Amino acid sequence: MPDSEGQVQNIPKQMPGKVLALRFKKIIQTFTTTDFNGEEQETYQFEKKKDEKGQPTTEDAEFYTFTGSKIMIDQALSDFTREDLPVPTIIQQYRGKDGKEYTKFT
Repeated sequence: MPDSEGQVQNIPKQMPGKVLALRFKKIIQTFTTTDFNGEEQETYQFEKKKDEKGQPTTEDAEFYTFTGSKIMIDQALSDFTREDLPVPTIIQQYRGKDGKEYTKFT
C-alpha cells in the first residue's frame, strides 16, 4: 500500500474474528407461579417500547447487540443449528472470581 510519499509499504491485514449477533428483550421482573400439576412456571415482564412522548407502550422492546465472546460463539455453534434459528433462549451474566463479568446461554 503506498504511503503519503508514494513509497510502497507492506501492511499486514487482520482477518476479523467471528461475531455473534443477538436480538434480545430486557427482563424487568420474573414471576414464578405454580400450575395445577404443582410445577413451577416462570413468566417475565419485559421492558416496553416507548412512544414519541417517551411513554411506555404495550409492545415489548427489542434490542440488538454483537459479541465476539469465544465462549458464546462456541456454545451457539454447538448448541444450535441453522434450522433452529432464531430460537428464544436466556443469556445470564456471571461474575468470575477475578471480578470480570461473563455471559453464557442457559
